[in-house]
Amino acid sequence: MVALLATIAPPSAGAAVKGEERVLVVLVTAGTEPYPVAEVERTVTQAAAFIRTSSFGQVRLKVDVTPWLPAFTTTPGCGSGNGSLGTIFAPARAAADQAGYDATHYDDVVYTIADSHCAFFGTTIGKEVLLTRQPTVELLVHELGHAFGLGHAESSPCVLDSLRCGTDETGDPFSPMGHGSLDFSAYEKFLLGWIPQQPRVTGAKRYVLWPPTVSSTVTRALVVESAQGTWWIEYRTKPFRGLLLRFVDPTQHASPFTPSAVLIESPSKHHRPWLRRGESYRLPFSYRVTLVRAGASRAEVRFR
Repeated sequence: MVALLATIAPPSAGAAVKGEERVLVVLVTAGTEPYPVAEVERTVTQAAAFIRTSSFGQVRLKVDVTPWLPAFTTTPGCGSGNGSLGTIFAPARAAADQAGYDATHYDDVVYTIADSHCAFFGTTIGKEVLLTRQPTVELLVHELGHAFGLGHAESSPCVLDSLRCGTDETGDPFSPMGHGSLDFSAYEKFLLGWIPQQPRVTGAKRYVLWPPTVSSTVTRALVVESAQGTWWIEYRTKPFRGLLLRFVDPTQHASPFTPSAVLIESPSKHHRPWLRRGESYRLPFSYRVTLVRAGASRAEVRFR
């Protein structure tokens, strides 16, 4: 039995992230300079290239990196919440301001603390990012994704009973909002305004699907609305040819970020998070999805 709610609205993309995005990276220290400024500059150049490619050229990061700036007399603690993090942000802001960097001229500001030994690597509050480790491409893209409004890319072995079977908050290995480094998902690209609304599955039939890495007007995701939430189905060709299934429950998200997409960890019971050609997955209370053809550039998907 297929129980669909065709009247459910798609997730809102909110404010699209397009055009030039000005980013300031502030290196703050209590005295030491544990890694060269040039290494940070190379990293932000690579992160900018990643985002430009993922957005199909619609977002261009323009990044300024400061020299190491004295901001603390001793290495600050990690804090215990957003309120206590203010004691770290405040001296870092002041150091940047004293060095002549006006944070109000930037869309996003990244503060990187030298010699921090905090358990977390990064956190984002609004448009401000705090890094406690040397920036990597993955870390920088992840936290900028939060600054853009994205939540984490989660994973779970099930959907309707996530409290029982568990959810890994950053378990998606294919999105930088999880622990991956391949590309943003079709759902995330839609939220950011990089791709338009994708076709809704309205009946039992076959569809042709291209990967979300393709820059064109072709179908890059298939969306199924259900009484429980929304399914986003996409096809990947690298490093495998397979179908990824993600579930979005609009009632379960951490404000101010957008609702997270939860990747199904083993849809075919073969201990991998994708469907191969010929394999099927039953969306709870909805269609059975089958990957009929898995080509080098596109796939054919059947709904029954």
